[in-house]
Amino acid sequence: MGLDKGANNYLKKPFSARELIARIRDSIELSNLRRKILFQQQRQEKIKQTLFSISEMIHSRLDLKETLPNVLKTIHSILPCDRIFIISYEPTTSSRTLVALHEDPESMIPMDSSQEEAITNLHSQNLSSQMFLNNNFGVDISLNVYCTDTCKNASMLSAEIKVDDGCWGWIKLHRPPNSFWFNSEIDLLQRIANRISLAITYNLVMEENLKKDMQIKAEAIANKTKNQILANTSHELRTPLGAIVGILSSLDNGALTDEQINMIDIMTRASDSLLSIVNDILNAAKLEAHKIILINTTFDLLDLFEKVIEQFVEDAENKQIELILNYDVENIPRYVKSDHDRLKQVLFHLLSNSIKFTETGEVVMDVSIKSHKVIDTNQENQTYNQIVEKHYLFVELRDTGIGIDPKFIKDIWECFSQVDTSITRRQDGIGLGLSICKNLIAINGGEIEVESQLGKGCKFWFTWNIDPSPPNIPLNKQISYKLPSYILLKRILVIHPVKSARSSILKYLKMVEIVDAFDDPSKGIQEAKNYQELHNKSAYDIVFISLYEKNKEEVIKVSLELREMDINDDNLLIIFMVPSGDKGNALAYNLISKVGGRTAIIYSPVTWQKLTNLFSKIMDDDIIESKCILNDAVDYKVRQIGQDLYEDVNKIVTSSRSRSASKSKCSLCVDDDSTDLQVI
Repeated sequence: MGLDKGANNYLKKPFSARELIARIRDSIELSNLRRKILFQQQRQEKIKQTLFSISEMIHSRLDLKETLPNVLKTIHSILPCDRIFIISYEPTTSSRTLVALHEDPESMIPMDSSQEEAITNLHSQNLSSQMFLNNNFGVDISLNVYCTDTCKNASMLSAEIKVDDGCWGWIKLHRPPNSFWFNSEIDLLQRIANRISLAITYNLVMEENLKKDMQIKAEAIANKTKNQILANTSHELRTPLGAIVGILSSLDNGALTDEQINMIDIMTRASDSLLSIVNDILNAAKLEAHKIILINTTFDLLDLFEKVIEQFVEDAENKQIELILNYDVENIPRYVKSDHDRLKQVLFHLLSNSIKFTETGEVVMDVSIKSHKVIDTNQENQTYNQIVEKHYLFVELRDTGIGIDPKFIKDIWECFSQVDTSITRRQDGIGLGLSICKNLIAINGGEIEVESQLGKGCKFWFTWNIDPSPPNIPLNKQISYKLPSYILLKRILVIHPVKSARSSILKYLKMVEIVDAFDDPSKGIQEAKNYQELHNKSAYDIVFISLYEKNKEEVIKVSLELREMDINDDNLLIIFMVPSGDKGNALAYNLISKVGGRTAIIYSPVTWQKLTNLFSKIMDDDIIESKCILNDAVDYKVRQIGQDLYEDVNKIVTSSRSRSASKSKCSLCVDDDSTDLQVI
């Protein structure tokens, strides 16, 4: 029989006893080698299953203190030892904490003759390799070290557990003193330490993600609750405020004393301020909840800017600061398409801030139009994915107020942010205006920036996207800023001490053939004299002179001198630029009676519409008294969605139908609040 018949080995006859003994010895050695290979395979499979089991145990629960003791029992099954434990390490305090411990005091490490022989043969080689491991691979081996916990010496093998490239702790094994550690055991403990490191890292990440998810959900719930509270609160505040404002306005025409009128004015300003705060809170809540969208309509752009400016004229005059609108009428189209109300809201907040924190000097708003080329991303347009020219407004607001410390500028855009409470607490508002502006401008696709230094005023500028050619406005009316033709041939003199104001008026009069502007009346008089001497005729047909209480004597003198130089039979028209209101009127009328001749009044700030209204009236030969002021009251409110009133409406309508018909007119008033009905 041979190998082909199923034998593991064979000898050919005849054979000697020596050949038989040698063949038997080879078979025994081969069998032992097979058993060793099988043992190693089984051990490797057990190690693989143990490492997997360690990961599963740690992944299954987030609490390491409950999981790691079971991990140590599993490790002990493949790495027998007297004691195995894990300690965590805190680098900042150098403190060590026992995390898990497993002890088996009766555990001994049996060694057969082959293990003793291997230790004898490889002892020197392993010592050198273990020294290398100690220095390079996060492994520490001490064959005879005193353990304070057990109060006896032990042979200790330690492997570092790393998390996030730092030392999280150590896993340590104890055996009797001078017990040797095989390289395979050292490698296995390192692999276990690495697996524990990965599992701990995974658990820490999962725990952190769980905390973040809980925090995000908690913040979402808190924000929803906060927004609901803000919306409800503002709605509930608006109802009693409506009653207060309505009743106060009904008292305007009553027979009241000066003291009562003054008290009503105080209450009116206070209620307006409170209403503005309520509106801001509601707008901030809507913006935070992403419930505001822009509604584009076609409107008169210049009319919007002038009406917003007029809202702050009284505040500026009370502080005796110059309020100036510098509008590029030559290039900006009259009608544009954008969100009228939101643009007005941004302008309102920025102007309010500038005037609020400016005590002296000026507040100037410059308005121009710019364009840039972009790729059209709207699939509904015919120009989709093509390069098109987009237009936007560039609005710059400068003031000479208290300014902002540059280190605080980044904070001014946050809700409820007030940079310096020692200053802001003396002013109205709760710090929402700039946050609302930034969010609305961002929704429009524009940008807002600020430059400022403490004590040197602020300069805000923002961009606002517009469509300068609305389809429902004929092209011949797109730019309709034109002065009357007879004005274009006039010679005009402007005297104003503020450079920004002069620049604004000059821009409006840019189409006029001859316009001179001076800051000092004496310069204007000298220019008029030089022209008269050179040409033997009056230098100017129209003179604009700024008039204040402090310069009225000088203005009277200049006006009389100009009258004396008028050689065209009182053809010179003198226009006094005065503050609006009773004080401005009284001041102007006083001078008109002294100066005589053709005179007119225009209220500051001088705007395009005031100028054109004035010029449309000066064709008459009579003395002109032009009070060109915009009387439109800008109602700056946010519309509220009312409650369901069908039931109340049906009751009222039924009642009105059952009422007998009469010759007098009847009005139907519907409101869910009895107080509002009484006010109406």
